[in-house]
Amino acid sequence: MASFNTIAGCVLASALFAMVVGKVSNAVVHPHKLDKPALAVTDDAPAAATAAAPAAIEIPPIGPKLAGANVEAGKALFQKQCFSCHTVDKGGANKVGPNLWGIVDRPKASHAGFGYSSALTAKGGNWTYEDIDHLIFKPNAYVRGTKMAFAGLPKEQDRADVIAYLRTMADTPAPLPK
Repeated sequence: MASFNTIAGCVLASALFAMVVGKVSNAVVHPHKLDKPALAVTDDAPAAATAAAPAAIEIPPIGPKLAGANVEAGKALFQKQCFSCHTVDKGGANKVGPNLWGIVDRPKASHAGFGYSSALTAKGGNWTYEDIDHLIFKPNAYVRGTKMAFAGLPKEQDRADVIAYLRTMADTPAPLPK
């Protein structure tokens, strides 16, 4: 059994060792003090940050790409990227997202039986090729507050192919833009 003196000696020796190591390391390494603070903290910073509106995302018109779009490639992309949330069958059921049969020129937020976000409902108008392009490019940038949890399709040709495929999912496909 260790005596009190042995335990006290070990504790004091450890403390002395830590103090010596600290002094030696401070002598070897000289920390550089910053000339100014790395983070500026002010009372008006949050107000300035919220005052600026996010910049609109500019993407080229999709119309010229639609003329040469590949419907089969669009179908494959739809089945890979979109089918887990959407159906395209005539009279098909809603999934996590609404059924997309006849989406081109259909009024926004109008498919029966689907609970759309208030942000998309407020958007109004009919789905144009450009609207669909903007939505599938970056859904949350097109409709802030959308329920659509999809990162988007960054490649213009992929979007054109998917839109060309969706166009065929209608009794009478909408005419292509000029």
